[in-house]
Amino acid sequence: MWKAFVFGVVVAAAIGPIALLIFGTGARRGFAAGAFAGFGAALADFVYALAAFSAGALLLPLFAAHERMIGAACALLLIGLGATMLIGLNRSRPVPAAAKPAARSFLPTFGLTIVNPMTLVVFAAIVPQLPVAGSLARSAGLAAALAAGSAAVGVAIGSCGAALGKALPGERAQRTVSAAAAAGILAFGIYGLAAA
Repeated sequence: MWKAFVFGVVVAAAIGPIALLIFGTGARRGFAAGAFAGFGAALADFVYALAAFSAGALLLPLFAAHERMIGAACALLLIGLGATMLIGLNRSRPVPAAAKPAARSFLPTFGLTIVNPMTLVVFAAIVPQLPVAGSLARSAGLAAALAAGSAAVGVAIGSCGAALGKALPGERAQRTVSAAAAAGILAFGIYGLAAA
């Protein structure tokens, strides 16, 4: 179990577009929203880990054969997300928007994590190191351990974003942090498209 937990921590700790999205959500909307964003990514990690641990060796070749196409599609999705976030920041806001419930931060990170089936490939790569042979219950337990590691890191990233959001109060500072997170997501998308 500990290997799955640590692998979840390591995968989630890689600063990529999802981490930037979680951080930016925490900075703009506070700890609870950042935590929900982290839990959204962790649930997607659980789904993929369960699939990988249950059938990893069977599905790995299917996705690996289409890695370039999947990479390009995911890169375009990131470019669209980053651009949409930047455009949204440039809209005038004469009336403050009503606060959204923190739980609404869950679905965007879940959705963006789940649309990347290469996550399944990453999780399938650790299958030989885990005792998953023929046991759905063991696979589910290991997937839960991996998701717990991912959630711990996601909540920590959201907390750091929330702390920065409090340290830099005001809409201008929050917009600057959001713009930096959006630019980072856009850059990951451009890089991914160039590499595909």
